[in-house]
Amino acid sequence: MKKGSKQTENMGILYPFNPTSENYYQKGMAKYQQGQLNKALKYLKRAQELEPEEPMVPFQMAIIETEIGEFTQSNERLKQILTTLDPSMTEVHYFMANNFAHLGLFQEAYKHATAYLDMNEDGEFVEDAEDLLELLSLEEDEEWDDDLDQDELIMHQEKAGQLLAEGKFKEAIELLEEVVERFPDYWSAYNNLALAYFYFGETEQATALLTEVLNRNPGNLHALCNLAVFYHYQERTDELEQLMDALEHVRPFLFEHRFKLGATFALVGRHKKAYGWLKSLVKRGFEGDAGFYFWLSHSAWHSGHEKVSADAWKRVLSEQPDKEGLEPWNGEKIERNDILSDSMYPEERMFVLYKDAKTNPSSLNNIPDYLTAIELEYAALLRSDKIPKPKTPIARAHQVACELSQSYDVNIQSHHGLFYMWFHIVYYGMEDEYRFKNIAALSAAIEYLWKKVRAEKVTQQEMADKYNVTVSTIRRYMDDLEAYLP
Repeated sequence: MKKGSKQTENMGILYPFNPTSENYYQKGMAKYQQGQLNKALKYLKRAQELEPEEPMVPFQMAIIETEIGEFTQSNERLKQILTTLDPSMTEVHYFMANNFAHLGLFQEAYKHATAYLDMNEDGEFVEDAEDLLELLSLEEDEEWDDDLDQDELIMHQEKAGQLLAEGKFKEAIELLEEVVERFPDYWSAYNNLALAYFYFGETEQATALLTEVLNRNPGNLHALCNLAVFYHYQERTDELEQLMDALEHVRPFLFEHRFKLGATFALVGRHKKAYGWLKSLVKRGFEGDAGFYFWLSHSAWHSGHEKVSADAWKRVLSEQPDKEGLEPWNGEKIERNDILSDSMYPEERMFVLYKDAKTNPSSLNNIPDYLTAIELEYAALLRSDKIPKPKTPIARAHQVACELSQSYDVNIQSHHGLFYMWFHIVYYGMEDEYRFKNIAALSAAIEYLWKKVRAEKVTQQEMADKYNVTVSTIRRYMDDLEAYLP
């Protein structure tokens, strides 16, 4: 998984192309040496277009893509070299092994590293390949499962991401749990599964999963950053500060890790450190998406770099023009409006609407029309001068939220998970035409489930006494609600 000087030395090797192709190739390598990686790729792409049969151009492109964290794309190029351009370039196996190791596909990494060693007793990367095998800690005679194909894994990951984006937590979690069972060393799936648990409100399970990752893969940067996000939203200040102090000393090499670290610093309010990491990516030629420039703009603004912030915000608007008016310098309305416009989770959007009604009713006059029909129905209910008696399912569901607010403050972040859990049930229950009858029993059932998720000591009898219902009634409604939980 290391990228040492040998890799850089390999960059200087020039191979004969026609003059035009060679010109672009040399320009690309010059940009690479200057650290302008995206410009280097553009020149090399032009060289490849002019000389498509030359294997060294995609080889150099693949190495640059490894540096910027595009491991899958890098391996696609390397695979093309082996299959169609030059099967004799056996060093390609080493670089593919390197990429697979970064992706967490350790079995594939092992196979390509051993393939390289089998073909190159005295090759340039023999020592590196042996070091990689030692890191993988795999025995040569280990049995491989041919069914564990990396293409299938990538497909599962993409499907899980789509399910999360659609708010289908049950299906996403089931899929990700299957992935981590079949691919026990694929840390990306663990991290995504932990995020799915957390944003649904299962904070203890999410934290436990990250702890498992860090025990088995110490220093996993995505897990550390996700844990910091959890601490931030849970207001676990002491633990957050200790973790962020440790992350201050991390010096990641890969672009994706620098972005993750910078965005995490920005989220928790350490804007100066965030700006340092995100700005360093710009200097290296990184061209991020709207999310990257969002965090760059925020960290720049809050650390005194107003022009950089303004320029970065222009990049945000170029991809997402609906963000106009939500600049970092426009105050606290950003977070609320961003959730309504960008959140992939309907429970987050419905909670924002509920919180508006409780804390800032005038905000309900500015409701975007791109919300779902259920969300718009709820917004219309909240905008009413007087909430009607709970005769409709959405009105009864709202009344349950009001009951919960008697004990849980919407302004305390550690309480948000309860409301996310409830509004998740509300949204998918409404889709299923659930009636939400018996407000007291529903309130008791959701609070009991929430406390159990958080591993708090609670009995059904305590909830029955609190809401003046019977234990048997609570159990009946718990069964109803659990049908809409992951």
